[in-house]
Amino acid sequence: MSIIDKVKQLISIMNENKLSEIEIQEDVTKIRIKKGEIDYIHTASSSPIPSMYPQQLGQKNPMQVLPKENENFVEIISPMVGTFYRANAPGADPCVNVGDCVNDETVVCIIEAMKIMNEVKAETTGEIIDVYVNDGEAVEYGQPLFSVKPSPK
Repeated sequence: MSIIDKVKQLISIMNENKLSEIEIQEDVTKIRIKKGEIDYIHTASSSPIPSMYPQQLGQKNPMQVLPKENENFVEIISPMVGTFYRANAPGADPCVNVGDCVNDETVVCIIEAMKIMNEVKAETTGEIIDVYVNDGEAVEYGQPLFSVKPSPK
């Protein structure tokens, strides 16, 4: 069962049983859904979950920061389909702007998928040199979101 199917099933269980919160954990994958608040799905795995990743289809993992050929920058790629938001909340300042320095743990944007807000981290160190997507636009799995000029290590 895919992660999306699991989330749909959990939402259905919540609605049927009038629950305000539900949390499950299978191996190292943990899903927590809470009504009335925006929460995140956190997954941590030492090995990819086959139903979540398209490596079996020969595609690259979009969570990786991919260098552009013959260019001195890397792109931060969308890990999922959803709605792109530059800020953590409506009216708040963007997570990052052109010229900002980021590191591996810097949250660069939020992608909303199925009413769940997912943080996207830079996963690289450097300076944001371009933002490819406008706030509120739909993004696709694997779509470039930002370009980053890497910092020398």
